[in-house]
Amino acid sequence: MSMSASGMTRLVAGREISVKLHDRGFLISTAVFLLVIIGSIAVPALFFSDPPQLRVATTAEARPVAELAASLGAAEERPPGVPEADITVVDASDPVAALDDPEVDASLSIEDGTVVITARDGVDGDLETLVTAASSTLAVEEAAAAADLTDAEVAALVAPPAPAVTLLEPEPDYAVPPQVLIMVFGFLFYFVVLTFGISISQSVVEEKQSRVVELLVAAVPVRWLLAGKVLGNSIMAIGQVALMLAAGLIGASLTGSGDIVEQALGASGWFLAFFVVGFLMLACLWAVAGSLASRIEDLQSTTLYMQLAVMVPFFAALFVTDEGPARVFLSYFPLTAPLLMPSRLVTGDAAAWEPWVALILVLLTAAVLVRIGARLYAGSVLHTSARIKVLAAWQAGASRA
Repeated sequence: MSMSASGMTRLVAGREISVKLHDRGFLISTAVFLLVIIGSIAVPALFFSDPPQLRVATTAEARPVAELAASLGAAEERPPGVPEADITVVDASDPVAALDDPEVDASLSIEDGTVVITARDGVDGDLETLVTAASSTLAVEEAAAAADLTDAEVAALVAPPAPAVTLLEPEPDYAVPPQVLIMVFGFLFYFVVLTFGISISQSVVEEKQSRVVELLVAAVPVRWLLAGKVLGNSIMAIGQVALMLAAGLIGASLTGSGDIVEQALGASGWFLAFFVVGFLMLACLWAVAGSLASRIEDLQSTTLYMQLAVMVPFFAALFVTDEGPARVFLSYFPLTAPLLMPSRLVTGDAAAWEPWVALILVLLTAAVLVRIGARLYAGSVLHTSARIKVLAAWQAGASRA
């Protein structure tokens, strides 16, 4: 019973997916990157999301300063430079003896009119800032009372009104700098495409070395064998990128960074779309790079241009950051569009219609490269004796593609 073309393609794709899922290196690298993503979100949230909780012992004389410091640290609207802190104030007659209690972080007292902070081995920076602000505020209030100033006059001295700011061309208020998202997307594209591309090439040349490819070609036409390889690896690559993006978005959402999630969601959709077509555009050529080699050692030379095709978009996205003719052109050029067009969308420089045009151009290029790659693959995959030249593979593929 003969199998349909789609059935053969699915069979080969299933084999590629199964091999990947049993590849320890692939599983470890995916787990490591997920841990890095989760850790980069969880660690800052763990250490920096909640305000410090401090227990401060104070003498009766210094209690007004301690209470004002606690009030400043808990206020929803604090003066510029005043940190947030949860300060609990307890009474103490002896500031040094109060530190015998391990739950007490520091003690306050007043000596010769100066507020003194006593601690065991170090003073929390936020506490020192709050105590300084509180003692300064009380000093101003005492001086104002002595000068018989009104509350309005004191407020004008202590907190003069901020200047009004008018922006002629205001920039969008981003939760994170756009360049950070561009760098994250660029690294994902570079890492995944390079990793899976080299994996495709290695898989092809290993099948040639072991002569397994001769058995595969006897059972499956060359074009469907190539289609299955590209499809299987594309599914795994897209799945890995989607998993990493989902881990980052879920992590940001759970840590309360909803504004970051909203900004990233708007950009990640287009990035994923361009990644899919960009990977399909290059995956077939990675298989050709493997088929041109006859042994693993040849891959360094046969995959050189493919590695450049991945590196150029990555570095272009990082360094071509100023909106201008070069950046606009590269956002439409098929090899660099998968990263440059999403980066222009992140920075708000691209119109709504532009990504659709760029996506169509990449799709058309992918269709052309797939046809070229299929012919080269057909002409070289059964050539196992030595490395074959591109022209020879092209000529041999005319009768096999």
